[in-house]
Amino acid sequence: MYGGAGQPAKNLIPPIMWSYNDSIQDYPHDPEAAKKLLADAGYPNGFDTDLWAMPVQRPYNPDARRIAELMQADLMKIGVRAKIVTYEWGEYRKRVQAGEHQMAELGWSGDNGDPDNFFTPLASCAAARVGGGSASKWCNKDFDALLEKAVGLSDQAERAKLYEQAQVIMHEEAPFFFIAHSVTFQPIRKEVTGFVMLPIGSQSWNTVDLN
Repeated sequence: MYGGAGQPAKNLIPPIMWSYNDSIQDYPHDPEAAKKLLADAGYPNGFDTDLWAMPVQRPYNPDARRIAELMQADLMKIGVRAKIVTYEWGEYRKRVQAGEHQMAELGWSGDNGDPDNFFTPLASCAAARVGGGSASKWCNKDFDALLEKAVGLSDQAERAKLYEQAQVIMHEEAPFFFIAHSVTFQPIRKEVTGFVMLPIGSQSWNTVDLN
């Protein structure tokens, strides 16, 4: 679906960001194990749910409706019957922030290159409140304590250790299922020199020249 402009995701933050925990192993694709877990939870015949598809396209989700359809098909294989739902973008975001959904697609583009810019607005306990940025409404006190401690430190190496621990907690509890990190491309004429792509989406022309 990403046409070469994405890479599979296993963590909330992208691999290019410091503190990315690459030791985390992605969840195995095991439909039979999923069926057993459903049966053990009292749903041997699956269940009905909803899956909200974004009405807009973003670099992190280039075809939200089609991705939702693919997810719907995979869920059906284990007996989970997902109805695809969508709304106008403003209404969609408002309803997701209110927690009206069962499952919903959403994504994020970082603002400043710091891991906290992902973890706090998307996965902290404060973000889980109605109107907050967490689509899952997940709140873990141990995870939150790591974020709070990390943001109060100036030593990047020490902060990285805390964020790596936080990613382990998130992986174990699975409040989100990560799909992909987008890969950004920038066409540049051969006469242009000194152009550097910034990781936060903006552009700087300070070092650009023409030959």
